[in-house]
Amino acid sequence: MPRVCITVQGKNAQPYRFSLDRKVVRIGRSTDNDIVIDCPSVSSHHCEMKRIDGGYILEDKDSTNAIKVDDARMEIIDLANGLDILVGDAALDFELTDKEKDTLSEEEHVPKQRAPLPKKKKDGKASPKHPASALPSRPGSPGAATTLVITPTTSGTNFAITIGLLFLALMAFYFGLASKHQSDHPRTEYESKGLWGDMWSKGELPRKKLDSSE
Repeated sequence: MPRVCITVQGKNAQPYRFSLDRKVVRIGRSTDNDIVIDCPSVSSHHCEMKRIDGGYILEDKDSTNAIKVDDARMEIIDLANGLDILVGDAALDFELTDKEKDTLSEEEHVPKQRAPLPKKKKDGKASPKHPASALPSRPGSPGAATTLVITPTTSGTNFAITIGLLFLALMAFYFGLASKHQSDHPRTEYESKGLWGDMWSKGELPRKKLDSSE
């Protein structure tokens, strides 16, 4: 007979045995359960142990504190010897004898254990694994709209502005030098013509005084 032992902290362990042909064993805090657990963290009808082909499962019945394996909230647990299972805060130990294992091994067993449940919020409602608004539409599915988002870039505009500012700075620098040059040297025909003045000052062009009468 499969053995189930319930241990609540600070209390003596409670062993239970059931025949292999027992289909459902109800577990909870209420007195109408097959296994009654006197523990505040256990819901009135917390979970059910069910006989399936090749073994047993423990199924949560929408309890507040869930059933857990290694501190992970589960919806269904495939029962096996040596698993650390919690019903609320009460420890559940499940054990089969070698003879019972041999009997069950003759049946085709399909594992039922499911992924961990999302943690519940303080109001008791479970948080959805994926918000509906965040789920992407499958390509080609009816009613699925594909939206192409084009984000304008400002790199080209910034580059043009930078070039323009550099050009203005160079022009200001050039006119500043030209103005200083004209104030430091006598005006001649060549000096009055910008860059020609530099060539004149270096002796590369013949000097010709401007006629003051002109």
